[in-house]
Amino acid sequence: MTRIEYRLHAFDLASPFGFADGNMFGHLLREKLGKLAPDKRAVLIECVKRFLLPALPRRIKTVLVGTHNPIRIPDGETIDDIEDFTVGIREDQVLKVAAELASKHD
Repeated sequence: MTRIEYRLHAFDLASPFGFADGNMFGHLLREKLGKLAPDKRAVLIECVKRFLLPALPRRIKTVLVGTHNPIRIPDGETIDDIEDFTVGIREDQVLKVAAELASKHD
């Protein structure tokens, strides 16, 4: 059985176009959940908060923005020392987060 894993890279937190321009989970959510899918950017934000940020070797600040990559480090902050850090999350973990978010909006 093929196991799909998504890679959350710390360097994406420093880019307005990171995490595939905020669309990292768009295809997955459309394919698996269709019209029942929650907002792809909300799922991305929650996955970054649950899986990437706690795994980083140091705490960092993030801000939420309304366009493109929705979760980033604030202007003027740097993550040069941890930009190569990556965490993998399985497709089923992403879908679980999406289901939790969808259930909150029912």
